[in-house]
Amino acid sequence: MRRGLSRQGGAVSYKRLLIIASITFLLVSAVLAPRLNPFTRDAALGNVAFEQFFGEMTAWRTAMMEAQQIEGQWPKDILAYAPPIEHPVLKVVSPQPQRLLMTVEDRSELGDLAGRQVIVDMPPRSSEWSCRPGTPPVPSRYLMNFCLDSGTEASSDSPLVENLRWLVIICALLFVIAALLLLFRHPLLGPVQLRPQRLLDMPPADLPRVDRLLGLLGRRRATLRAAGIDAQRWQQALAYVGAEAEQRVQALALALGASCQVSWGWSLPGRVFEWKLPDDVPVSLDRCLVYVPAPEDSETRILQHLRVSHTGLDVMLVLLGERQGQLLKYCADTANLCVAVDAHEQTQWLLAGNPGDLLLRLLAAQLRLTRISPYQTRGGVVRASSFFGRDQLLARVLNREPANYLVVGGRQLGKSSLLKAVQRRLEDHPQMVCHYVSLRDHRLTPRLALQFGLPADSPLEAVIEHIQTQQAGKRLFLLIDEADLFFRDEAAKGYPQLSTLRALSEEGRCWFMLAGFWDLYATAVLDYQSPLRNFGEVLTIGALERQACRELASVPLARLRLGFASDTLLEDLVDASGQRANLVAILCQECLEALPPGARVIERLQLRGALASQAVQDALAGWGRLSQDETACRLDRIIVYHCAQHAGTSLSRLIELFGERIDAVALKASLARLQLAFVLKRSGDGYEFAVPLFVGQFEVAELPVLLRHELSTLERDAR
Repeated sequence: MRRGLSRQGGAVSYKRLLIIASITFLLVSAVLAPRLNPFTRDAALGNVAFEQFFGEMTAWRTAMMEAQQIEGQWPKDILAYAPPIEHPVLKVVSPQPQRLLMTVEDRSELGDLAGRQVIVDMPPRSSEWSCRPGTPPVPSRYLMNFCLDSGTEASSDSPLVENLRWLVIICALLFVIAALLLLFRHPLLGPVQLRPQRLLDMPPADLPRVDRLLGLLGRRRATLRAAGIDAQRWQQALAYVGAEAEQRVQALALALGASCQVSWGWSLPGRVFEWKLPDDVPVSLDRCLVYVPAPEDSETRILQHLRVSHTGLDVMLVLLGERQGQLLKYCADTANLCVAVDAHEQTQWLLAGNPGDLLLRLLAAQLRLTRISPYQTRGGVVRASSFFGRDQLLARVLNREPANYLVVGGRQLGKSSLLKAVQRRLEDHPQMVCHYVSLRDHRLTPRLALQFGLPADSPLEAVIEHIQTQQAGKRLFLLIDEADLFFRDEAAKGYPQLSTLRALSEEGRCWFMLAGFWDLYATAVLDYQSPLRNFGEVLTIGALERQACRELASVPLARLRLGFASDTLLEDLVDASGQRANLVAILCQECLEALPPGARVIERLQLRGALASQAVQDALAGWGRLSQDETACRLDRIIVYHCAQHAGTSLSRLIELFGERIDAVALKASLARLQLAFVLKRSGDGYEFAVPLFVGQFEVAELPVLLRHELSTLERDAR
């Protein structure tokens, strides 16, 4: 490749030398040897032939004057009086009395006189004469002062002066062309004109010079448009060059949408700032540090201080200037939490319009992938970039008039993520205000009151009225998460607050979206006397859409410039997870942790390890305690063991298993609870595990023992 580049560079040098030699020859030959110059050759030969041309014109005029004296009039045959000329260059005819039409012979050695005509008029009984160009015309510089055409004086300049004038014009044109070539071939401007996107690869220090050059050519607006750069961002980048450290960091934070403040107490030479990153940045960081090294300090001293500094668990972005290779090498080591942002990348940050993607690419290249993993495996998904799917459920909530909704499903299936997605989409709604509340216990009203600055003993109606007063003219939508303990307490007390919720909703003062598991489901569906029955539409959270699972697994990896070795591998991951959202995220996280350093592709080996990881087993655990009733939990375990032992089960087989030890109502309730928890799912007339990985929790030999133990305990308790 180097040899090819060398040949290409040599060819360019030869072409340049050839162009320079050609221009030099044209300029020198135009003065010293005009006959050798293709631009001045005709004029030079014409100047040589001019003397004979003018001599023959004068000889013919004298001959015709003598002929008129002899004949007393214009001769009928002018050739009889033709002057004796050896090797004449003019062909002369008389189209009418007192007029001669002279045509120069068309020979190359006559230059620009060849083939040209001149018309000579000789008034009778007068020694005066006049001439004018014919067709094609003789150049006016060959017509002397005494050769007049209708009162118009011919050019008074000699051929030499005329040639010098053309030489000056040619030199001026060549100078302008050379200046334009030098400008276009400028090492900064030339590449930009060929490919405007190269503006994004320039260090900020070069941008003002390029801006001036583009202004001289009048190409600034067109070049920026071709590069896809907004004029406002361009001006911000120009201001970035001469700005102080704080102003530059503020400019980068503004482009990213982050809030910025000075971070004090550092011994590093330079300035340190703290960024709070926005939610839409596709990285799993809430904050980071930004370090601007002091320009007057040496790179070695800065590096020494950086090595002994402690950033805790915070990532530190280091803004580099030009020629700071040692710092760049230090930050490239994934063992530390420093990430270099060099001069070219700062330009891209300001101009490209995608600083979030650039930040993610830098973090992925210079940090351990698990430090910035975009997969959220615990709690509700907060970042919009990490939320996938649930389009139908969101459409049912957002594309209708305000109403009440009951979101039911097992833990870690996406209830909180759905509520937070609704909150994000209603955040800037012009006619509705949305608030999210997560309950840790059964006390709904005190938590609402404290969240909105009211005393904890405020009644629920007063709290709602206070919220409405703060948001005058807007409808109120409350999203209440983790509401199981609240419903359990309400059922024990006769539903006093639940009746208030229904009344507020019926009055149109407030609407509610309540999320929970079995207690909410039992209150809303199984308890016929509950005021929650018919309170709102029940939304069951189950499997994530298959396409959404694919996107959840692949899109965050693509942001890190990673991917699966094949589509088959991706499909196997989705199948093994049972399309359970948190399992997809956990499996991808485990694959990232098992990925060798420098690897960019997840292979079958990493997926196999993730499927057998402890994190996956922990996510599947807890199914044995889905209820507060010990008998109900035992019934759940018996059903699960039976399903695992026989690779599926059905209601009839379970009734046959239990016999008279349990009634069908409790059995159906247990099946409903296991389905709601996404442990089982319907399959034809029977049931099977919703997540294929679930069966891996049991050893084949231990299932009969576990099943017998639970059945015997159930029978003993029934006595």
